[in-house]
Amino acid sequence: MAVIVTIAMLGGMGYATTSAALAEDMPATVENTTDQSATTANESTDGKNAADGTDADNAGDAATGTADTESDTNTGADADVNTANAANVGDAASSDANSQTDTTAQSNPQTVNAEQNNPSVVADATDSNCIYAGTNALQRVCWLDMSEFNSTTAKTSAGQKMTVNLGGGLTMSFIAHYSGKRTVVASGVPTWDNRTYPGEAGHHAIFGVEGYSDFPIGSKPALYQGKGKGRQNDSTIRLSDITITKNGQNVDNLQYSFVMADAESTNYKEQMVYTSSSTITQLGSYPTSDSNYHFCDPQPSNDNKTITCTGEDGDGVPQGIRLYTTSTPTQVSIEMKNSNYVSRQGAAFGVIFSQAVAKITVNGLASDDADTTFKAGVSNDEAGSLESVSISSNTAESATLPILASAGEEKTVRFYLEGNPDDWSKYDVTFEGTDNGKVVPSSAIQTDENKRRYVDMTVAADHTVQGHFTVTAHPDPLRTPEHHKTIAKKNGANDTYTLNLNVTGKRSGTSQTVSQPVDIALVLDVSGSMSDAMGETTKLAALKKAAKEFLTNTANKNAAIADNGNKIRVSLVKFASNKSDSVGNNTYQEHTWHGTYTHNYTQIVNNLTDDMNALSASVDKLQAGGATQANYGLEKASAVLASARANAKKVVVFFTDGEPNSSNGFDDKVADAAVANAKTLKDSGTTIYSVGVFSKANPSDTSEKFNAYMNAVSSNYPNATTYKNLGTRVDGGNYYMIASDSEGLSKVFDNIQQTITSTNGYTGVTIQDTLSEYAEFADAYPAETAKVVTNYGTDVTAQWNIQVNGKTITASQKSTDPLPDGVTYTLQFDIQPTQKAYDDYAANKNTNQDGYNNVIGSADSDAAGNATSAGKLGFYTNDSACLAYSGDGKTHDCSDTLYAEQPVDQVKTGAITVQKKWYGADGKEIAEGNPESVTFTLQIDEKDSGREATATADTEWKASFENLAPGHTYKVIEKAVEGYETFYESQDVAITADELWKANPDANTADNVKKWTVTVTNTHKKSTLAEGSIKVSKSISGREWKNGDSFNFTIAGTDSTPNAPLPDPASVAIGTNTANHEASFGKIVYKTDGTYTYTVKETKPTNAIVGLHYSQAEYTVTVKVPADMGTPTVSIKQVKDDNGTTVDNQSANVAKFTNTYVAVSALPLTGGTTDRQWLFVGGAVGGLAVLLIGAAGVWNGKKRLV
Repeated sequence: MAVIVTIAMLGGMGYATTSAALAEDMPATVENTTDQSATTANESTDGKNAADGTDADNAGDAATGTADTESDTNTGADADVNTANAANVGDAASSDANSQTDTTAQSNPQTVNAEQNNPSVVADATDSNCIYAGTNALQRVCWLDMSEFNSTTAKTSAGQKMTVNLGGGLTMSFIAHYSGKRTVVASGVPTWDNRTYPGEAGHHAIFGVEGYSDFPIGSKPALYQGKGKGRQNDSTIRLSDITITKNGQNVDNLQYSFVMADAESTNYKEQMVYTSSSTITQLGSYPTSDSNYHFCDPQPSNDNKTITCTGEDGDGVPQGIRLYTTSTPTQVSIEMKNSNYVSRQGAAFGVIFSQAVAKITVNGLASDDADTTFKAGVSNDEAGSLESVSISSNTAESATLPILASAGEEKTVRFYLEGNPDDWSKYDVTFEGTDNGKVVPSSAIQTDENKRRYVDMTVAADHTVQGHFTVTAHPDPLRTPEHHKTIAKKNGANDTYTLNLNVTGKRSGTSQTVSQPVDIALVLDVSGSMSDAMGETTKLAALKKAAKEFLTNTANKNAAIADNGNKIRVSLVKFASNKSDSVGNNTYQEHTWHGTYTHNYTQIVNNLTDDMNALSASVDKLQAGGATQANYGLEKASAVLASARANAKKVVVFFTDGEPNSSNGFDDKVADAAVANAKTLKDSGTTIYSVGVFSKANPSDTSEKFNAYMNAVSSNYPNATTYKNLGTRVDGGNYYMIASDSEGLSKVFDNIQQTITSTNGYTGVTIQDTLSEYAEFADAYPAETAKVVTNYGTDVTAQWNIQVNGKTITASQKSTDPLPDGVTYTLQFDIQPTQKAYDDYAANKNTNQDGYNNVIGSADSDAAGNATSAGKLGFYTNDSACLAYSGDGKTHDCSDTLYAEQPVDQVKTGAITVQKKWYGADGKEIAEGNPESVTFTLQIDEKDSGREATATADTEWKASFENLAPGHTYKVIEKAVEGYETFYESQDVAITADELWKANPDANTADNVKKWTVTVTNTHKKSTLAEGSIKVSKSISGREWKNGDSFNFTIAGTDSTPNAPLPDPASVAIGTNTANHEASFGKIVYKTDGTYTYTVKETKPTNAIVGLHYSQAEYTVTVKVPADMGTPTVSIKQVKDDNGTTVDNQSANVAKFTNTYVAVSALPLTGGTTDRQWLFVGGAVGGLAVLLIGAAGVWNGKKRLV
């Protein structure tokens, strides 16, 4: 039984070329099928699809699928393709309980001519009646959809007029004629029941089943015979008046080829007779490289315009299919001669196009080109043009442009690029042309009058050319990161300031390919729930699609990296149930009381590699089955990234659709183990993206445990230790992503791919500051108290390494990720002025200089709200401050990028006011009689400072020492003032910075903000003449001392010093019993210096002793008190003798006084004269005598007798 397929080749294809390609690339064997032919999942199987109404025989002839088809992961490139042929493969090893199955890919028996197997250049059937399907060897075949064929109409003399839209404005018209007694119906598969005719399946190439398959749903490219009746076995299908028009117009000098091939092997005694108005040539055979297959014997006639091909082998020998071509026929026919009434055949018609496809890849946009798009197109003068959609990133293709090309002749096609950038110089444009998948040399890119970039290529018949434009924006240079250094006075902290050194993340205007290597682990969930629906597909199918696009984009990135050592590498890790240390895609069986289940091992499927095709093939083979042991998946990610390159950026993309568990439900232990494994990865510098596909997914939510878990795994929370202990979220991070459908998932993977494979930010950032001699860390352990905060107010210190070495502090970024765009990271630490700052300021001020040596804080050096630095006097806080980073593909040392701002800090000084007071020796404050001035000196820490201050009456006896630096103890010392004793109040002054800043917290006020008072009191000294310094003695002449004798002596100031101080008391007495009859005056205290004179004499009492002459001697005592109020000197001189006679200042040590006793006769006790009277009488007589004798009388001598 044979089915004939007729194919028209537009442009033709030489026998040698096509047959050679087929011979070289067709597989050696076609796997034997079971004895039941399976239908495709997309085919109608009810046998009621004949346009002309089939008879009862045909109604039951539809092929049915087998219920026993074994599903296996070894079916080739795509588990979702060729499902109808799953039974044909049938070679997967069955697994016993818990046995491991290796799902290594096997050759796909449908693959023919692999060099032309490029899905990107296979057109679809959209907008035309072409059915692009069947063997890949003829991928450019436009199978003519014969759904409208009606054998009854075609039997009429006029035949059936039919048209087929070939696409691209081309329309084929012909008249279909049918002769024969059998019914012929259009179908996508044979219309007979292979269970009745087992010889037709498993041993022969069958159109729609083997060799040609995957026709779109509802398409019917083949015409099949129904079962014959008696001898009425033959059928002839003839197409006449074949023409092709373009947009309704005839095409001049059209040359094309028709290809005729049977759709099912020609068996024993069956004949296929091909006729054409043009020469017929064999195009090829299917399969051609398997010696087990036999083919009908072709016999040409009628100048090769007729080929009769007769089957010679029985059903026991596998039969292949012949393919023929004829050039620009106006008429073709196929006669199907059957060996008996049960033998059935079929025919199909199609056109082989040469094709052209335009492709464009856009690698980012230049800055300020947010609305810019690009598109690629292809045009041919005869075929017209097709364009891709306009895109701003990623890749797009045009539809396939069908091109009429004559055999042996090439046509020119133009690939062009359109875009609307303001400046094309911001972009690099490259072009790569391929012919049947092979890169071919291309001419240089040119620009036409419409500013379109274009390249012309030629295409031969049955070839597909592709023109691929790649538009890469010139990297928008990151340039130097925005970075600033500022200072802020810390309120309420005295002399403490906070220094701020920041750096702001920036994302480049383009997504340029990285120069830093990147190693990525894709950790994918393959649990049983991944087979659940996701829109119109399954979660696993959506994941495969997204992952493969991710890998394709990565491959495109790698293509632009010249250094193989810097290419992006990717590893594939799957997780589900138990762990396996082997590398592969293995499963095991679990038998339970309610069934046997297949589980995926959690394992590394592919180690790190830059072979994205191999990874894509592995993704294709993933199947769903098992639990969700996410902790095992992250453990395997850690293992595979252990072999990451030392200089590589490490990334994990963690995908899951369900709760972490070892069976079902949310398992806290599995979740926390996963978070712990993620923490280990993050601590090693790995960035983790988590992608969730589940209901209620919300990255901003951490209250619901699954969202908390996904956040904890991701780099959103670098320090999360459990899903309940997240730590602080990183600002600007977007590491937990979600998707609700296939398209959204693809976008998520694309966003991740764009982020991790682009140098669009600053990495390896280190902030460094070295303090000057005028600043020091305010804290004892600054590395522990310093912090890093963001402009969002978040403390992210844990994401930075902070170290202090001497006066240098550094903060280095832990993560290898670029700083997020627009996020400012600020290193903050507290400083204070050094003692040197205070001392130098004070020293400068005291030498009549500016305290800060005229240093002014640079512009913009104040933190927000601060006003102590910019344009303000102060000391620079740093010797150097710099920023190290990597960006624009270069590493910049710290010395390359200095902080321009130079903040200053300020100091304060104090002052001492000296208050002078004068006191006399009497303790009373005095205002006059003091020295004209007094000088004070200042000691600092018990050392002479060399500074002096003077107080005078004009200064109100005040002096001051100003601009005294804190941190010292000061002592005021008065230069000695003669005659005065000095007393100090608060003589020692210890000044601290805290006291100064508390007194005046304004940093811009520095001088003498607090004053201390030292009171210096000068009290006049007292000079004391010691007791005993002035002595008197008493003697009696004329009698002995009697009991009761007592004589008094006084001392008094002379007229020249009437107020001279006196002893207390100012008199002494000498009595009978006084030792040596001597007495001493008491001490005399002098309060001022000078010379003091005294008179010492005896005082005659009122009750004088009768007969005793009291001494009238006088002594002058002179006391000299020196200016320093030292010990007085005393001198005694007698100025009168005992009779009162003046004598010539005779020095004496003791003032001596002698009293003389005069005896008197006894007188009567009564009626007589008293002693005094008698004495007077006697004296009168004696005096008379003297007067008579001398010139002077007794009275002139002023003597009186008692």
